[in-house]
Amino acid sequence: MSTPIAIRAPLVGREAELAELDEALARALGTGRPQAITIIGGAGVGKTRLLDEFLARVRSRERRVRTFRGAARESGPAYGVVQRILRARFGIVEGADPDVQREAVRTAVTEILGDKRVTEFLHFLGAFLDLTWPESPFTKAFEDDPEQFARIGRAVLRRFVEVDAAISPLVLVFEDLHLSNDDSLELVRTLLESMHDAPVLMIVSARPELLTRRPEWTESGTGHAKIELAPLKPDDAAQMMLHLLEPTGDPPEELVDAAVDMAGGNPYLLEQMLRTYLASGTLIPRAPGRWDVDLDRLDDAQLPLSVDDAIAARIASLTPAERSLLEMAAVMGGVFWLGALVALGRLGKKAPELWGGAEDLAAHYRDLLAGLADRDYVLALPDSSIGSEPEELAFKHNLERETLYRLTSASQLRRYHREFAEWLELRLFDGAHADRVEEHCEMLATHYERGGAPRKAAEYFLAAGDRARARYANAKAADYYARGLELLGEEDVVRRLEAYHHQGDVLQLAGRNEEAIASFRKMLEIAWRLDFKSKGGAAHNRIGRVYRAIGQLEEAMRHLGTGHALFDAASDSRGVASSLDDVGKVHWMRGAYEPAERFMRRSLEIRRELGDARSIALSLNNLGLVYQDSGRFDEAQEAFQEALLIRREIGDLPGMSQTLNNIATIHQDNGDHARANELWREALDYATSVGDRMRQAVILTNLGENAYRQQQPEGAIAVLQKAEAISSTLGDRILEAEILRGLAKAHMLVHDITTARDFIARSVALFEKTRSKPFLGVALRTAGEIAAAGSFGGGEHQRAKHAFEQSVRIFEELGNEVELARSCEAFATFLESDPDAKNDPVRAHEARRLRTRAVEIQERLAASGSEDGLPPLEGEETSPGSVLAGE
Repeated sequence: MSTPIAIRAPLVGREAELAELDEALARALGTGRPQAITIIGGAGVGKTRLLDEFLARVRSRERRVRTFRGAARESGPAYGVVQRILRARFGIVEGADPDVQREAVRTAVTEILGDKRVTEFLHFLGAFLDLTWPESPFTKAFEDDPEQFARIGRAVLRRFVEVDAAISPLVLVFEDLHLSNDDSLELVRTLLESMHDAPVLMIVSARPELLTRRPEWTESGTGHAKIELAPLKPDDAAQMMLHLLEPTGDPPEELVDAAVDMAGGNPYLLEQMLRTYLASGTLIPRAPGRWDVDLDRLDDAQLPLSVDDAIAARIASLTPAERSLLEMAAVMGGVFWLGALVALGRLGKKAPELWGGAEDLAAHYRDLLAGLADRDYVLALPDSSIGSEPEELAFKHNLERETLYRLTSASQLRRYHREFAEWLELRLFDGAHADRVEEHCEMLATHYERGGAPRKAAEYFLAAGDRARARYANAKAADYYARGLELLGEEDVVRRLEAYHHQGDVLQLAGRNEEAIASFRKMLEIAWRLDFKSKGGAAHNRIGRVYRAIGQLEEAMRHLGTGHALFDAASDSRGVASSLDDVGKVHWMRGAYEPAERFMRRSLEIRRELGDARSIALSLNNLGLVYQDSGRFDEAQEAFQEALLIRREIGDLPGMSQTLNNIATIHQDNGDHARANELWREALDYATSVGDRMRQAVILTNLGENAYRQQQPEGAIAVLQKAEAISSTLGDRILEAEILRGLAKAHMLVHDITTARDFIARSVALFEKTRSKPFLGVALRTAGEIAAAGSFGGGEHQRAKHAFEQSVRIFEELGNEVELARSCEAFATFLESDPDAKNDPVRAHEARRLRTRAVEIQERLAASGSEDGLPPLEGEETSPGSVLAGE
């Protein structure tokens, strides 16, 4: 058995790092502005020891400075590291009565803020502490908007720290951040980058894996430095070993050199070398504080050659009971609970006739853990993340935990994982209405899967998918659904239908259209086999929407028509309304505005009868697109505004993004480019927050067009290239073609005609494949302008003339007078700019005829609609519905 090390060597070889920390604190105190330092170092290199020394110095020298630290834990709660710092700040212990905890937080916040918005601060800070307060009218407004709630919560936390630091300076330490999940990393990153005017020093410690996950971690923000903690230099390592060997009196040089050579400057390994000397008999404890040295045993000592060898030596020194206990603990992760160890220890044991008396197993394990803590294997934590289980512990060194896990037999691991999952489930979700937190669901799913319980694992993976979908984490939700469905197999047809439906939705939002269609087809197969017409209609409609989104309109209409028939057969009014709206959308994309309006109006009537606010807003939004392309601008504006009002009321973030995008197009067409940009930026924020990559690409395309309308072609190219990068992963041919058209126009404006010709040729070819005539008509108009910009006479002149004629013919056929007027105007400008036009009465007459026709259309639209709502013609260009405006 290892002997406890009673000697703690002073910190050596870290003077420069300590000085850098001291200077950062001095800057924070002197300027009143926050400073941040991230300490990066490998396992055992001494990050925690450096922090211990620095914080001790701060507490001894700077009485006014308060220090709080928290460590991340593997598989911990979403904001665990921040939660621990806040608990330390408020002086609360997990597991205490919730009323006591709330009172402690309320008292502290009131002392800092007075009566200023204390209720709102408590509500948002409570979310980080798993504490709730009665809702205020302000916080209730965000109950259906988790993204907005999280955004305000981060701002409230930042503001609280700033105000608290203004009273007396703070040092906040976030340890082992490489173990944090993405939510914690984002929250800490927000604090590091957004805090201002506060004397705060924030210190992060992590292994290099943090920079692998987040390469930009220290590259942005002000006052953020990085300390890379290297192994000790040989002289420093020797000095540390001399201190550790002080009980020998005068340590032999051979003993020091052997340790320094084998440890490679790693402080953890130097300590393990000392333990190995003691275990091998090279060091022999005599009187208290006195060791004899037997150099004859030095060659026989099992000296570790690496960190792995040191860990192996440590594990070899465990008794069978200690090793068994730590193997059970390793199954749980970096942290574990005494109560769970008792449950695992009872596996295979027969229950007593009466449950009572002393808890002998718990007492036995508690004694073993106390000894392991003395020898630096584990440490007791001051509070527990499970309120009903007060005794929570953690492995001191995660590498030892990983090694123990690998050395445990597969059959034993399976039994442990299953038992721990059942123990944990009862404590996390012990009520009928217990909130299934995403992280808890994932944890249970993982343990049930490893424990050989696929049905239970599937249940929790799918529940995690639902939670991730609700917060618009689409890629993560898709992964959860895939894992859950794989484990579910052929069981639970109702849950599979729902999961395939949701999986398809998040895959489409993530731009993975082929995978989305595959999910909806699996949904369709189940519905067909069981003759479930409503679900079959929903599957066909979803498939049709994907095909519509990627420009395959014929295929889209086949599926949407089938979905309509199935809904009708099932007397499903909600489904019928959805199909009518979807079919109307395809007609709109083809430029057939009369049938599009007819289908959408019928859908809106049904939806108003049903009282479905979300669907009513959808129909209004789509009708607005039809009105806009039909030149009925007042009606379009009215429909969009009503849709936006409904969507804001119900917190429909994707819908708000879509309608804001559409309203922006009207402002753009009216020449109010600044307001259009403002609305598009707001729409882009919403699209980004819900992970809708298709919508992001659409809005970026519109922003690019707006840039070249304002004679900013270089800016347009940069924005459109971003849109193209997203679009290339989506498979949407209409979107791709429209981006190419925008790039062609922008390159024409910078006089790069060769590149412009290439882009517009590719755009026209794609629009011809999709058979979307309104978009093709606009692309042909752009092709005419590019050909005309090249040169007059010869083939380019004829190509321009042919393109303009085709564009005019398409819009005449469609009855789209807005775009017809634009094409007539562009064609007339081309004819008039020909140097030979003045000497050619036929060409001059044709130009006058086209321009007169454009003016007549403009006057007719103005008379039937609104002067303010009429888009300008001269020098402007747009696409149907202003590029890609729909749902």
